[in-house]
Amino acid sequence: MSYQDILYEVGGPVARIVLNLPDSGNALGLEMRGELLDAFGRVAADDRVRAVVLAGAGKNFSTGGDLRTMEGVDAVAGRIRLKTGQRLIRAMLDLEKPIVGAVQGYAAGAGVSLAMACDLVLAASDARISVGFVRVGLIPDWGLLYFLPLRVGVARAKAMMMTGEPVSAEEAERIGLVYRVVPRADLETEAMNLAARLAAGPAQAYAMIKSALNRGPQSLEALLEMESAMQAVALTSQDFDEGRRAFLGKRKPAFQGK
Repeated sequence: MSYQDILYEVGGPVARIVLNLPDSGNALGLEMRGELLDAFGRVAADDRVRAVVLAGAGKNFSTGGDLRTMEGVDAVAGRIRLKTGQRLIRAMLDLEKPIVGAVQGYAAGAGVSLAMACDLVLAASDARISVGFVRVGLIPDWGLLYFLPLRVGVARAKAMMMTGEPVSAEEAERIGLVYRVVPRADLETEAMNLAARLAAGPAQAYAMIKSALNRGPQSLEALLEMESAMQAVALTSQDFDEGRRAFLGKRKPAFQGK
């Protein structure tokens, strides 16, 4: 599949996916959603790729859904439209490879949902994150009603969702919305360096960490049972054997993702 609205490139073990409609603020139209879904499917199927960077071209990460395409949308068309976005978020959550989000300028509406589906988010110092659905009479979607409270707590999530007021990069880091703030000029380099670091790590351990945490809150008993099953697999992996030997030998491990 050739892409019109995104860029997709693979360099070594890292794939780079870029929202590439800067003139529209990287608005998440139907074509872009389909291309993103296809790109993450390619990442999942490519054994060479062990980490992903998701970024936006131009001034902004993404200003959210394309309101120009929403006039007169009825309930059936709205549901179909929403399901496309939900499949994209599900694909990102199910991907057994770390995703690094690189956010600059505005991340608004569904753009926030997209960023929150990443595993680690770096924010440029100029980033502004706005859950602004209420400003156009909508509610947060693409799973944000579920995932935002997990990141920042119910009280903060309600404030962000009900006021639509943007959160600065520094505030986003303070409340746990993003992993780290970096200078705008360094965002791309820092994101690629972080992805490369993750790509060199124990891939199966990452996959199980994602699977466990993306299930959301669980009872302690259920969590301990899942932990036991996953750790039993990890203990028999080649990566654990290599990690143990490297630790005892006081050297850097060379993980193979097996």
